[in-house]
Amino acid sequence: MRNVINKAFVLLLFSLLLVGCRAKKSVVETRVVDMETMEIVTASPSVVSPRTSLSGNLKLYVNVDGKPVSAKGTMRIKEQCGVQIGMTALGLVEIACLEFLPENMRLIYKLGKEYADIPYADVSFLQKTGIDYCMLESVLLNRLFSPDGRPFLQALNDMSIDNEDCYVTITTSETNGIVYKFYIDKATGELVQSEGTHIDGGKVVCRYSDFYIVGGASFPHTIYLTLEGVGSSASLQFVLDRVSMGNFDFTPRRVSSYGKLN
Repeated sequence: MRNVINKAFVLLLFSLLLVGCRAKKSVVETRVVDMETMEIVTASPSVVSPRTSLSGNLKLYVNVDGKPVSAKGTMRIKEQCGVQIGMTALGLVEIACLEFLPENMRLIYKLGKEYADIPYADVSFLQKTGIDYCMLESVLLNRLFSPDGRPFLQALNDMSIDNEDCYVTITTSETNGIVYKFYIDKATGELVQSEGTHIDGGKVVCRYSDFYIVGGASFPHTIYLTLEGVGSSASLQFVLDRVSMGNFDFTPRRVSSYGKLN
């Protein structure tokens, strides 16, 4: 059981961080965008909805090179505070927790009373790119973002926007060898896909579906991540239930009585 949980955590960690990495940018060619297209973008719930917190039940399905793993638990997010993903046994007792905090990541194995703090800079794949914690929040909160850290609407003039058959697509400047692309459904204004493509062939795709009204705006209850081109393939599916956007106090799990996880 412990090995299964650790594998799920490592894969989850790697996939989400790849989507959120940040670095210097190159300039993308800008185009004149018509008013109708711009209105679709600026009115999207992923832009105008004040998604600063989220909590809900979680079912997590992981597939690594054809080997499936699943777990149940909870997910809590509070802007500029952290992300907590707790795994439960029999739907009752939390046995492990993964926390993304602004300063580092924390893995907690509660049954063994062990934990590990992992600085973002120590993740080997990201040593040369760095991590922006705000990007991670944006991915999980279904928000449009700018890879250079600017507010999305401020950076929009430096992005390419295309009005296609069913979607408005937004393409960012190249950021550390990665180009980000967002797809907004023209009929609903919902952000239905975010993807990052590396110049060396690696690709991360995040698809959003099962939108319901939460806190006055539509929010996806299924988040599906796929990762390809880094020596293996993997997928993660987050299925959320009983989602709330209400405010709450966020406190990292206490580990003062735990030992360091090797």
